[in-house]
Amino acid sequence: MTAPIVHTTRLVAAYRRYLGSADAPRFAHDVDEHYTSATLTALLSRGEVEHRRAAALALGMLGDRHCVDFLGRALSDVDRGVRLVADDSFHSVIVRDAAPLHHQKLLRVIHLNDGGEYAAALSPVMVLIDQAPLYAEAHHQLAICWHGLEDFEKAESAYQSCLWHCRFHYTAWQSLAKVRALLGKPTKALDALNRCLDINPDVETARMQRRVIRRRMRQSDV
Repeated sequence: MTAPIVHTTRLVAAYRRYLGSADAPRFAHDVDEHYTSATLTALLSRGEVEHRRAAALALGMLGDRHCVDFLGRALSDVDRGVRLVADDSFHSVIVRDAAPLHHQKLLRVIHLNDGGEYAAALSPVMVLIDQAPLYAEAHHQLAICWHGLEDFEKAESAYQSCLWHCRFHYTAWQSLAKVRALLGKPTKALDALNRCLDINPDVETARMQRRVIRRRMRQSDV
């Protein structure tokens, strides 16, 4: 029996135990003992369905920025189960993709933005970006601040900065479309929505946005 088959069997066994127990620490430990991130990303890219689901789950717990593109591609996997797991893992990785101190600062900013306290979040997120300029999710949160404060031009720029650092950030693509529509750029808004749906075909709200923009464009041509 070759090594890859043994590794795959161990991964699937650990995954099935996890499904029965929901014991995430044990699953992470079992996988970490036998797999590198490179092996997991390879399985995510070309393994059987159960292997892809297990690899996506493991990367969400153990992966770093080097696995973001692999998880991003898995968001359009033919299997919905893989897509759902990859989605959770993708967001987990991009949020923690920084030093622990910066991660904690980001969580505070997210909390403020989630509560609609955009002005309060603005200063700390700008400081965070100065300290960690490659942190894609920090740029996303800055964009949310500007969006909430209705400075749509600055929001557009911040969403673009986020996407420069993480091209699979489909939430940023969808929000970029919203501000472009508000800025009177419907064609560019549609481009952003198409990118969003290419990355994650399950974003039904993006399909709705696209239909609304197209309808408005047709009405304006009448």
